[in-house]
Amino acid sequence: MNKNDENRSLKSSFSYALKGLIEIYKTQRNFRIQSLIGLIVLIVAIFANLTQVEFILLIFTVMLVLIMETVNTVTEKLLDFLHPFYSSSVKIIKDVSAASVFITSIFAVAIGIIIFGRAFFNLNPKYGIILAIVFLLFLNLCGFIYKKREK
Repeated sequence: MNKNDENRSLKSSFSYALKGLIEIYKTQRNFRIQSLIGLIVLIVAIFANLTQVEFILLIFTVMLVLIMETVNTVTEKLLDFLHPFYSSSVKIIKDVSAASVFITSIFAVAIGIIIFGRAFFNLNPKYGIILAIVFLLFLNLCGFIYKKREK
């Protein structure tokens, strides 16, 4: 492969990736909402007195939510393509995929509470940890209730 082919290949890769981003942005309401929230979070972060590590964590968290939403969309589109008719198994896979985005979003909110709570309100990081604990308790309670109903 010569240098022109490599450059063309790299250019094609970026072109395909950009087309994918445009597609997900045009068709996925949740991606648009999450990218707007992420933009707001990162703009607010500029005005907060954050450490370098806090900036990195915020960028990582915002991007992780967007990545998970993208993976969820790929999962849904692929399953719709492979199984155009209703399937209870496909529904479960889609629900679990959506749950991964939900869990990541809760994680992002907890991180945001810890970082922005300290920066703007001098809050103890425990508030973000409490949110994560409440969420995990909720998950365990739901699982316990569901198991009871199965019997």
